[in-house]
Amino acid sequence: MGDVNRSYGPPTERPYQCFMGQWEGLCKTFTPAGEFVESSPVHMDVYWIGENAWHLHEHFENLYGVGETVYDTPITVDGKRCFAASDMIDLEGAELTPFNYVFTIHSRVSASTVYNNHYFLDRDTRRIITHKVRDGATHVFQIQDFTRVVRP
Repeated sequence: MGDVNRSYGPPTERPYQCFMGQWEGLCKTFTPAGEFVESSPVHMDVYWIGENAWHLHEHFENLYGVGETVYDTPITVDGKRCFAASDMIDLEGAELTPFNYVFTIHSRVSASTVYNNHYFLDRDTRRIITHKVRDGATHVFQIQDFTRVVRP
């Protein structure tokens, strides 16, 4: 296939490292028909709490249909997968590529199943595309755009 002495440089960062830092964002909500409904600021702080665990602090100034909401969630990592369970959510995620992650969240806060796709457009810019399902039907779509304001 190729030269076995070929060097591709150092390996990429460990899974979920790209999430670490403080982020400022805006969550935009759309109807199932794609009509804009509202937007709200979101503040996020993400940091390692152990070799295989990280903490997500996410503050929605106005989570659509709920109001002001703060998630404080420890998340366990197993290879490229991650898991969390709390009074507010059950979460399962996976790294597809070093800068593309997917999450399924069963939210008791919004009474919905949340499908999140995280795309890192560059090291300090992230977009989350969210599909929320309630009672088997699309409830809303959301787009969250974040800028990292504090890097590790």
